[in-house]
Amino acid sequence: MSINTDQRKQFLLKELKRIGYKPNENESLTDKSLYDLEMLVITAKCERGNDIETYNARMEIEEEAE
Repeated sequence: MSINTDQRKQFLLKELKRIGYKPNENESLTDKSLYDLEMLVITAKCERGNDIETYNARMEIEEEAE
């Protein structure tokens, strides 16, 4: 089973919400590309001083399937 772009975007949007990212009033996160969302998550985590871990959703889905 593989993940698609929409699933990845949903994960990134949830991650931004979880870490407390507040978009500008003119910024629509849902219109951003997958790359832009990835960069926002990385930047927000770096600003907070969190270690960045590469998220491998494909591995997570495979583990759930077992």
